[in-house]
Amino acid sequence: MLDELLKRDFVFTDNSNGWILLKKGLKPGQRPDIMNITAPDIVGDLQRKAVEAGSDIVFTNTFGANAKTLKATGYTVRELVGAAVAVSKKACAGRALTALDVGPIGEFIKPFGTLSFDESYGLYREQAVAAEEAGADLVAVETMSDLYEVKAVMRAVKENTRLPLFVMMTFDKSGRTFTGCRPESFAVTAEALGAKAIGINCSLAPAEIFPIAEKLIKSTSLPVIIKPNAGLPNSMTGGYDISPEEFARQMAPFASLGVKIVGGCCGTSSDYIRELKKTFSGLKPADLKGAAGERDASPRICTWLRIESVDGLAYDPSMQKFATEEEIIENAVEQSDSSEKIVTVFLPEQLAEARAGHIIRSVQSQIDKPLYLISDNLLTLSAALHHVTGTPAISSPAGDKSALLAIASKYGAVVI
Repeated sequence: MLDELLKRDFVFTDNSNGWILLKKGLKPGQRPDIMNITAPDIVGDLQRKAVEAGSDIVFTNTFGANAKTLKATGYTVRELVGAAVAVSKKACAGRALTALDVGPIGEFIKPFGTLSFDESYGLYREQAVAAEEAGADLVAVETMSDLYEVKAVMRAVKENTRLPLFVMMTFDKSGRTFTGCRPESFAVTAEALGAKAIGINCSLAPAEIFPIAEKLIKSTSLPVIIKPNAGLPNSMTGGYDISPEEFARQMAPFASLGVKIVGGCCGTSSDYIRELKKTFSGLKPADLKGAAGERDASPRICTWLRIESVDGLAYDPSMQKFATEEEIIENAVEQSDSSEKIVTVFLPEQLAEARAGHIIRSVQSQIDKPLYLISDNLLTLSAALHHVTGTPAISSPAGDKSALLAIASKYGAVVI
């Protein structure tokens, strides 16, 4: 059903309901997702209005519903996600698809926070599995600011369910996320990890997102999603400062840019979706070919790869065969200071898998450039890739080629 939907000129998601639920009985400080169980009719009515306004995809009321945040509520993830999917599917009544809405965990993964990658992965896996069991049509990840967390949630969904995956990050006016990720790097990484569509949501108004969306759309061949805020909160009116009509007017230029999927985030209601539908009905989408070629990315830098550009980077592997961890890290940092666009990291065959992760974390904490990882030990290479933020290039001169391709597919790497 999703594939057929994406053949349309434009696809419409829904609006934000959190601020509306505050007007419907949700008290400040209370969790909106609990209303899937305590007040399902209120949640369902808002979602039904979105469908009537023209939404093709409705997001469940589960933005922060993970095991950590639900611990004090007495509800399990399976109970709450199951209830949320049931409410949404009833509201959609076969006229729209139901997407599990997934937001950040609320704690950053190391090194920005204290959460481990594996803990994050496990929390996201639980949400995704519960959603698939409940009958969700897809997963929509939004408002992400850390590319490493994007990797965690994408792998958790892709490796444990068959659900298609939309992924959105949130950027500030500088064109970067809170952790410094650029839209080009996000596009390359999310596409390599198997997203169905990628995009930008929250933080900014439509006109403010436009220049960031330009960079994103030039870096991907996937459908692009745009879900802006309705400006800023207005304390005088209790709403936001951009009207539905002005919101739709600011969204119109995204059609000629090539954006396919549109909706609203904070401050929007079903009235905004109705105006979007009306405005876009008279527009034609851009004819885009999409980005082509293989790309290597770190959170802050994206590089288009050519085989000849990598050949000149490689030092003689025998020089690195018995290098210490400190020497490997120092060598990577030294390369980063050069004019080369990609940093080559040789991982000795005898290197312990746990130490490979340590090397990658240390290197990426000190440099911004994309990585090219080389190792004859595929287990060591896999362990290193588990910790890479972004899309690395990889090779394994003595490794099994089919196994190497499988590893690349799992971690979103480019095989050289």
